[in-house]
Amino acid sequence: MIDLSRVRGALWLAPAALTLAACDGTAPKASYPLSLSVTAKGTSGVSVPGSGMSAAIQIGSGANSLTINQAQVVLARIELSTAGSCAPTGQDDDCAELQLGPTLVDLPVDATTQVMLEDVAIPAGTYSGVQATLDAVRADDDEPGGSAFLTAHPDFQGISVKVIGVFTDASNTTHNFTFTSEVDAEMAMRLEPPVTLASDTKNFTIAVDVASWFKDASGAAIDPTDPANAEAIERNILRSARVFEDDNHDGVDDHDEQGDGNHQ
Repeated sequence: MIDLSRVRGALWLAPAALTLAACDGTAPKASYPLSLSVTAKGTSGVSVPGSGMSAAIQIGSGANSLTINQAQVVLARIELSTAGSCAPTGQDDDCAELQLGPTLVDLPVDATTQVMLEDVAIPAGTYSGVQATLDAVRADDDEPGGSAFLTAHPDFQGISVKVIGVFTDASNTTHNFTFTSEVDAEMAMRLEPPVTLASDTKNFTIAVDVASWFKDASGAAIDPTDPANAEAIERNILRSARVFEDDNHDGVDDHDEQGDGNHQ
């Protein structure tokens, strides 16, 4: 289940060892390592094998079909909640909060699972959810790390989502497209069941159904070249992510694998 609320924030994800601190103002707790991964595995589209830009997610075939070659998001905060939702940055709550400037994240379109954060120390406890923020960084926002981000990625000023692909229309004519969105919103994902961090290393994987961004209620491809479809695509983006425990980094919920007898 994903609860959505529009907020601004400062965010998440970079391949580095970082430290999470409890934001409830209590005495220090024991900390354990956590890694965070991202995948598009299990997407409602078909992953086409390949490397680099040759990999793709395919929605349909022939007329009114769509190929996604690259999908990127700008993220600016991740918080692990023990109950309910997390307060805005700087306010006391029971969340474990990672504060990091905006980061450009490539969502793998080849069905792999990529580690984005490794050996992050977070306080021991039981966590029931993850919150992350899509962030369209602007020069006048004065957010931590914003200036450095725009220096490194000037093409992403005011852009939180970017997708490159090919749309084939009803007459079988192909159209190369670059879809961008400036949506600023928080995505709250629930861990079901909640996860208790102990002495062994844990990994959480955020699975993003990229194909669902460009599909309507019937499953048909949405034309990303038509500006009239932008709002529907943005709604789909905000409800496309879920999070789960994935200690073996295979992009599959460990609890589902336990039910199948395949957990290693």
